[in-house]
Amino acid sequence: MFEYFLSVLGQNGWKIEFTAEKWVIVLDENGQRGLALLRYPEDYREEAGFAPPKSTYPGIRHWQVIVFCSAGVDSQMLKKVPVGTQFWFWDLAQGNVFPFPAPRDQGMVAWFRQMAEGTYAEPPFGRESGKRTFLGLHSSASPEKQFVPVVTYALIAAILAVFALMTWAGGSTHMAVLVAFGAKVDDLIREGQIWRLLTANFIHIGFFHLAFNLYALWVIGPFAEKLFGHWVYLLIYLLSGIGGNLSSYLFSPAVSAGASAAIFGLLGALLFYSWRRPQLWRSGLGINLIVIIAVNLILGVIQPEIDNFAHLGGLVSGLVLAALWHTFVLPARGTGSDN
Repeated sequence: MFEYFLSVLGQNGWKIEFTAEKWVIVLDENGQRGLALLRYPEDYREEAGFAPPKSTYPGIRHWQVIVFCSAGVDSQMLKKVPVGTQFWFWDLAQGNVFPFPAPRDQGMVAWFRQMAEGTYAEPPFGRESGKRTFLGLHSSASPEKQFVPVVTYALIAAILAVFALMTWAGGSTHMAVLVAFGAKVDDLIREGQIWRLLTANFIHIGFFHLAFNLYALWVIGPFAEKLFGHWVYLLIYLLSGIGGNLSSYLFSPAVSAGASAAIFGLLGALLFYSWRRPQLWRSGLGINLIVIIAVNLILGVIQPEIDNFAHLGGLVSGLVLAALWHTFVLPARGTGSDN
């Protein structure tokens, strides 16, 4: 994580200097704000303590100190913190960040989380207005832009629109309506209607089927969309849905429909994403995803009407797509991190 920080900051024009005291100093282009980075205990020196070399940089008026703690954080470390400087102790073993003293703004905490997840190519210093804000600590005149999961909203709107049309056409539980709107029907797919592998993801059989899948998409979608970005997220969703329906076509003769294959793809992508980031995995995200996936697959075994082949196909598709994204897309952007 330490090397990743330096790489991202350096790639985005920040001046990086290494001091004799083992500190790494990162300066903005104006030389007025600075980050002081230290690895603990690797580069810590007892005689110097946690005091950054401020005297070497008299022009810097605002300091933020980040201590990367590979062996965890203990209360004795806080006693060595000099007064008048904001410190952030990053517990690399647990994935937690401890500020000292308590900050008035939580912008830095959000930025640490984003950096740990590898979702930003550069730190959010607010360059667009010409007035630099410091690591997400925005003034009231320049509020931080809130992320809007537009793709998730669009998918939900499309699913609702299709359900409304199916209801108007005679009801989403009628076989003729399901077939007409594009459900997965093996015989028709064999005749060349392969588009059903895609359209089946937007069709639902009854209100409860619709409500359950929309709730899952509403909960999971925005989180996944923020991590992967709008277009990659949409690609994972659609291709996982196709992969899930292809699996169902190969192994199940039943007519089927629903967004659950695509949603399982999102779960698979998130599972791979968190697995490649141990700090995120240890935070509980990885175990929670495994439990959610396992419970839903068990329900599919208990209830024969649930198409578990579609779920498994979507899950595997999401895992593979996330692996491809991590292998080929992130390195090209310079934002990948396994820490």
